[in-house]
Amino acid sequence: MSWQANRVWRRFEDHVVVADGAMGSELLSRLAPGAHLDLAPLEHPREVLEIHLAYLKAGAELLETATFAASRPRLERLHAGDLTEAVNAAGVKLAREAREIAGIDCLVAGSMGPLAGVIDLDAPEGPAAIAAAHQEQAAILAGRGADLLILETFFRLDELELAVSAVREVTHLPVVAMLTFPGEAHGEDWDGAAEQVYRLSQLDVLAVGVNCAPGPGGTLEILERLGTVSKMLAAMPNAGLLLRRDGRLLLPPATPSYLAAFARRAVALGAGLVGGCCGTGPDHIRAMVEAVRGARPSPRQTTVVAVPEPVPSAAPEPKPSRSSFAAKLAAGQFVRIVQLDPPKGTNAQRVLEAARGFAAHPAIDAVDINSNPLARLRMDSLWLAAEIQRTTGLETIPHITPRDASLMGLQAQLLGAWRAGIRNLFAITGDPSQLGDYPGVHDVYHVDIFELVRAVARMAEGVDCAGNPIGEPPAFCIGVAVNPNAEDLAREADRLRRKVEAGAQFAMTQVLFDWAPFEKLLDQFQGKLPVPVLVGIWPLPSLKLALRLHHEVPGIMVPEELLFQLEAAGSGAAEVGAKRARAMLEAAPFYAAGVYLVAPFRQPGDIVSLLDVAG
Repeated sequence: MSWQANRVWRRFEDHVVVADGAMGSELLSRLAPGAHLDLAPLEHPREVLEIHLAYLKAGAELLETATFAASRPRLERLHAGDLTEAVNAAGVKLAREAREIAGIDCLVAGSMGPLAGVIDLDAPEGPAAIAAAHQEQAAILAGRGADLLILETFFRLDELELAVSAVREVTHLPVVAMLTFPGEAHGEDWDGAAEQVYRLSQLDVLAVGVNCAPGPGGTLEILERLGTVSKMLAAMPNAGLLLRRDGRLLLPPATPSYLAAFARRAVALGAGLVGGCCGTGPDHIRAMVEAVRGARPSPRQTTVVAVPEPVPSAAPEPKPSRSSFAAKLAAGQFVRIVQLDPPKGTNAQRVLEAARGFAAHPAIDAVDINSNPLARLRMDSLWLAAEIQRTTGLETIPHITPRDASLMGLQAQLLGAWRAGIRNLFAITGDPSQLGDYPGVHDVYHVDIFELVRAVARMAEGVDCAGNPIGEPPAFCIGVAVNPNAEDLAREADRLRRKVEAGAQFAMTQVLFDWAPFEKLLDQFQGKLPVPVLVGIWPLPSLKLALRLHHEVPGIMVPEELLFQLEAAGSGAAEVGAKRARAMLEAAPFYAAGVYLVAPFRQPGDIVSLLDVAG
């Protein structure tokens, strides 16, 4: 056993150890909106250090590094994968520095979070990729001087077992392994959670337990159902539900005295390590320290929980966790999709018939479905997308917007969409309702487009925007809009960067009729766009429509020379529009990652002829 392990074991020999509280919610309360918490040790070291010192002053004996989301796969979503070692090294350094400044002999624990929502654990290559990422982070934390490692907030037991095994191959530091469970669990759910913690206790770890959700009450429900285990128990719940409203962080109502009562009860149930997660601050930790001062973990009087072998049950046919559309984008394949408007009423037969035709065409990869375009009521895009996939097998990309539903409502819809097999989304701000059929109403817009993308991306981590576990992570492939025709193109490029930072994985332009605007957009990024971009192509059928688009629809510009050609063609304007669309389509592979074709509303199947003629 290493000297670090000896030092850790000795700390727990004669008293209950109180760890620190939340790092994330404390940072959120101190930093400006949009700050990257995952990079906090590098970008906000002063704030991280101050939080560590506040917890030490409150009496904590164990500091967790600010590295929960500092694994390479998580940082790569911020295009910061090359900073993996720097962030983790800085996280350990700040905790050790706080220990030195305070003159308190505390333990420094390297914090590591799950990856099952970032990498598909169920894919053939998933387990190896996740194990490698956990090994890399653990090796850095151990090499930089962490006393132990805390693997926390894992919502899947199989990943936590995999992570412990992987970490054990690169370091002998003691490990604390903790699961998290849905906050609304009850009865049999608590029994199942206790069984999972018991299974966890069979691993080579210092302590096992529960953190984050389900909060203090739920954590005690699990501990009460857990029988005798061979490992020390850890209990580090959140303080309740965190909310962001009007740019402010609303902390849970749990008082320090409530957390103190929790700590006393957890120790009575055998916990030797207690602390806090989301929403707990220095005042909570101070109360917990006072509550368990001088206490030793109580021996558990109950017998070992009987853990039955899993009983195979008939399960629904699994849905693929990643879309073929996303896979093609990742592989650099040129993609072609068709955009459809949902029907204005309840009859979707015409749209479904068109989709069947698209599904039979080898060049069409997916169907893109508008959501109340131009703020006019149409059938729900998510339902229509699910129905198209169910009846044709063709992948879909439904639009979502914060205009029509609250963030909770959107997340609820997306949970259902994921269950129905939807794997791609296109997030847009949406045209104001005042411009459409409902000029007297007020749009919802609880969040802007950046917060919407961020919330959807966070669902891939297995939590909702408030941090509550949501089960199987709905890891949507998220698209966003970019308009090369924007008056302030530098601002538009910056908005695209912010959307990508929030979690966007591809973009779609406004409809273009020549390549000059796209070339200007490329110049804003020095020729390399941050994500694959699909260009909109629309075969204009008439001069009348071209003039309306050019003069009445924001963001669409029809070149003057094309307007002249359409006017000169008279009754042959449709062929001029189709010819321009074919030329755009043929040149697209030299500019973009793919195209989306706007289908005629009355005869959407006619768009297939454009692909056939263009080859």
